Amino acid sequence: MGYSLNRYENMLKDFIVEQQSDAYNKSGINQARYNNLKVTMEPAKVSQPHIFITIGISDACFSISEGILISGSIGADTKYITKWINKPGIKEELMASWADIKDLNYENVNDL
Repeated sequence: MGYSLNRYENMLKDFIVEQQSDAYNKSGINQARYNNLKVTMEPAKVSQPHIFITIGISDACFSISEGILISGSIGADTKYITKWINKPGIKEELMASWADIKDLNYENVNDL
């Protein structure tokens, strides 16, 4: 069983802030920008394993298996998100969560 989506939000937020703190422009980091970062998976909308990332008013869909942007735009943070997805262990955990959520959605459809 994969992690909860809330845990992914926290992991991704920490990863982005850490990656930016290693950059030359340390003083320009706006950590509060990532307080509303959201991670969702919606098998009914996109059939391939994916995650939707929302930061503020920007949102994008990323392929889990390929670790790339599918649609939308997050701007400069796209590089951090793809780097995080491709980090060792993350892709496997995301795939496990995807399978759990997909199974739950099919069960809910069958209950109708």
